[in-house]
Order: sequence, then structure tokens, then C-alpha cells
Amino acid sequence: MPVETPLPDHLDVPATEDQFLTITRAADLLGWTVPEYVLTATLDRAERDLYENATIPSPPTLTQATLTPYTALLTPTS
Repeated sequence: MPVETPLPDHLDVPATEDQFLTITRAADLLGWTVPEYVLTATLDRAERDLYENATIPSPPTLTQATLTPYTALLTPTS
């Protein structure tokens, strides 16, 4: 039986001072805390990426018949 690993209750993400100030200003504009803003933005991006990758069709399967060389005979038309 697999052992379940407990999920972390927080994420540590390194950010430059400029990055943190940008995130803080954006969160303030919405009246959110920085953790609320970061989590919401991250989930939005994750859902979008998962959706886009789920809609990409898988490539067709190549069989030996599709890999067989094709010979075309050309005849003059005039």
C-alpha cells in the first residue's frame, strides 16, 4: 500500500525585490493579500496550461503500411 506524503501548507518562492513589489502592487489593487494573489494567479495559469495540453491531439500512429515507400509514375500530358 502506498504511503501518502503530507502536502505542504505553504510554498517558498524566491523573488527579487522588484518582482515582489510588482506582485504586492497588483494584489493591493484588488484588495487581496500577496498569498491570495499568488495562489489565484498560479491556479489560473495551471488550469489554463492543463486545458491547453489536454486539447492537443496525439500524433497519429505510424504503421508499417504508412512507412512503405510510395512510387509514382508520371506521364506527359501533352
